[in-house]
Amino acid sequence: MREDRYNFSESSKENFLIEGMNSCWSEVTHLASLQSFSKGQVVDQADDGMYLMKEGCISYSVYLRGGERRILYFVGRDSLFNEAGSMIKLKGRVSFEFLADTQVYVFPPNLFMDVDFVRTYPELSINLSQYIIFKRIYLSHFVANLSNNKPITRVAELLLQLHENNAGIYLSHLDISSFLGIHLMTISRALAELRKENIIGKITKNKFEIFSPERLAEYADW
Repeated sequence: MREDRYNFSESSKENFLIEGMNSCWSEVTHLASLQSFSKGQVVDQADDGMYLMKEGCISYSVYLRGGERRILYFVGRDSLFNEAGSMIKLKGRVSFEFLADTQVYVFPPNLFMDVDFVRTYPELSINLSQYIIFKRIYLSHFVANLSNNKPITRVAELLLQLHENNAGIYLSHLDISSFLGIHLMTISRALAELRKENIIGKITKNKFEIFSPERLAEYADW
């Protein structure tokens, strides 16, 4: 048993993209089914099991009382999602959008109630518990920082992280607005200012152009 499986690094906590945090689950993919989803596909949180990302990326969203969709975080390769859907039913309140053609391993929900499974793979239960706690801390910091910095600073920071992660995540203006909790018109103005200075080019669902990461970092206060 390798202890570094549970070492969720500080650098991971700073990143909006959650990835590589559940690699140890690849040891039991023989207990899961492999499913594919197309880029742009949106599904409600399901109760059919917990998913392990093999290839691709999703945005995790909740629906507010008025029906507005709010992106909370993104999940990439070798990380779990829908663990809550395996334990409680939240259909209609949570959704996943697949931001690329994606393959996931789906573990049956009754697996986590199987005493023999827990006894055989105790390290996976530890990893899952740490992962759930990590996301709780992540969301607490996310909510606490909603009003920090100028809108253009937060937009620049997000774009810079997208650029440095090179995860192939392309977001629309509406996605950026949803994730940062900033009005769509304010997002458009911030992007227009960065574009005017030739720091960025097109930022759409299908195009992501960063011309000057160095100057973008200045706006992001990095």
